[in-house]
Amino acid sequence: MKMSAKFSLLIGSGLLAAGVVWAQSTVIVYERRAPGRAAMIGIPPQGWTKASLSHALQGARLVKNPESAPGSLERQLAQEAFAAEPLATPALSVLIQSLAADGTQRKSERLIELAAELSRRDNLVNAMQIDEALKRKQTQRAMGLLGRAMSVDYEVRYMYLERMAAGTASAGASDVLVPMLGRNPKWSLDYWNAVLRVPNALVRAGEIRRRIAGTPWNVNNPSKTDFELIAELAKRGHPALARDIASSLGMSVTSSGELLAGSMFNHQPRFVPFEWELLQTGDVGATIDSKAGTLAISSLPGASGVVARQLIEISAPGVYRLRWSLAGLAANPDALLKFRLTCAEPTRAGPPIPPITIGEGNGSAVLTIPTSSCAWYGATLEFGAQSSSVGTDIAIERLSLRRE
Repeated sequence: MKMSAKFSLLIGSGLLAAGVVWAQSTVIVYERRAPGRAAMIGIPPQGWTKASLSHALQGARLVKNPESAPGSLERQLAQEAFAAEPLATPALSVLIQSLAADGTQRKSERLIELAAELSRRDNLVNAMQIDEALKRKQTQRAMGLLGRAMSVDYEVRYMYLERMAAGTASAGASDVLVPMLGRNPKWSLDYWNAVLRVPNALVRAGEIRRRIAGTPWNVNNPSKTDFELIAELAKRGHPALARDIASSLGMSVTSSGELLAGSMFNHQPRFVPFEWELLQTGDVGATIDSKAGTLAISSLPGASGVVARQLIEISAPGVYRLRWSLAGLAANPDALLKFRLTCAEPTRAGPPIPPITIGEGNGSAVLTIPTSSCAWYGATLEFGAQSSSVGTDIAIERLSLRRE
């Protein structure tokens, strides 16, 4: 062979080898990031490429229909990937679903366990493992897996939080969730938002929140979700638990014997309904000026409505006295301000309690709580000026309720 021919052959072989290396390098680069492009090149290694492609097809399918089963292309790619590269973990979630769809549930469950041992970073495998634990009522295991999954990949927390919120209602969940949430992980706010959407989990969530507010965790800075949780629990018939949470998060303690929170109006209410809930209708409303120590009621002509309310506990029947100090009511003789107590536990209510009409200046009046099993009462301030042709501005400096 002539020298020039040998040289050409050598050059050609080198270019071919370089081309193959380049193609293989390209496949490696794209096998997870762009598996479709890597598959088009058609040069080994193809195991991870096909695994990633089947995984991508599965993800797109589950977004459209979470209950759907893998299609033939998904299955083929996953099977070929696993045959070529058994450690190509993206194919495992497709194989798991395929086995379940074919009715071989035990094999599917076993593969979930093996897949979890291979990788903790596959979100679909993690979700399958969590769902399997929940299905078997292994609440503690499920909660532990959820916490681990979110520590691995925080960005996909929404994939797990609904499961965690739903699992909160299960027996045994508290034992795992208390130390987990007590560390105040960065996903905790997302968890509390999620659990607020699960009514049957609220009581257990409230118990968890009360516990982590205390030692040794001391997660006691209240947030918006705490205020919402307290309000929801009170509304759904769990006022004692709701008040305990509010107290553990810093709700002001009333003076000895005082039943109304914020009776001197020296701070803005936060823990509704155990502090004043201020209502606005557009025609009449109430605000608190904590510096001046007043609750101000302002109305347009002819307005009426409830302007403030709170939930209080009255543990015993008997005679109680309401005391007040206010100004501005006398300027409008057609305006009335009433204080009313109503049992907040309808199945335990006794006879209705007549309202007290509050007058100008300093005053007091007696009201009698009848014998009943009711322990929680709604205290309301009701303003009425239906026949008035002028507006009204009232400033209340004190409103106190104590047993005689």
